[in-house]
Amino acid sequence: MIHTTPSIRRGITVLEVLISIGILAVGLVSVAAIIPAAGSQGARAVILDRAAVHAANVLADAATFGLLRQSGTGWTGLTLSSSSVLLDLAGTSLVSGSAAELRNAGVYSTAASGAAGAAAKRLIFESRDDVIVTAPASDDDLPTNLVVDGARGYEGRISSLLCLSGTGNGPYRASVVVFHSRDSSVTPITGTLTNSALTFTPPAGRAASEVVRPGVVLWDQNSGRFHQLIAATSNADGSAFFVTLGSGTALAAGPYTVQILPDSVGLAERVFTPETGGDFVP
Repeated sequence: MIHTTPSIRRGITVLEVLISIGILAVGLVSVAAIIPAAGSQGARAVILDRAAVHAANVLADAATFGLLRQSGTGWTGLTLSSSSVLLDLAGTSLVSGSAAELRNAGVYSTAASGAAGAAAKRLIFESRDDVIVTAPASDDDLPTNLVVDGARGYEGRISSLLCLSGTGNGPYRASVVVFHSRDSSVTPITGTLTNSALTFTPPAGRAASEVVRPGVVLWDQNSGRFHQLIAATSNADGSAFFVTLGSGTALAAGPYTVQILPDSVGLAERVFTPETGGDFVP
């Protein structure tokens, strides 16, 4: 009988190498494909985080600076008990009442609004997270903060508007709508909401999917409320969006008119009791 010794395998075949390279390539391509999406989601998370902080700050400032006073001292010729008021950097007119301006000598002053009032609005309704810096003189120098009119310069990419509403005995509501990189030349877009279907005509230069997406805020003229979209799905031909509102408010079947606020990314609200008395007029 002849005994043979099994041959000892001392390497791998070319086929095995090719298979391994193919598996590795598929994995690397998959990882590379998700990097842009991960970066986009990360940037979106930063925007939403800053928007939430800014909205909370505006609600706190509204009370701190006396904007919740029922007497109307903080506003130009408006009384909260008889009209909704809106304070907006872009001068948007949404509510049934009148747009308001901060008084130029402070919210406790009887002076009329002016350029200083607009500057005061910027301090309250623009975030200062995105500072502007000057380029260093040389590679060895550090960039420095840009100073504008004696204050640190900032881009103000996160901004907001404040709406105070309520009549009679209330309830009164303070609503803050937050925007990111808002284009003030694009006015609110009129749309029609029927059940959960939202139809509208997008402005020139913008796709419908850029206008209506999760996070965007609507002004419902029927109920006098803001609503934020938590989901928005386009139909097959793109002529309508099926939306889900995050306010928890049951809406009528419609159809009725809503205003879409382009570039909006957040909404914060609080119910409050208007402050009375204690006005100081210099």
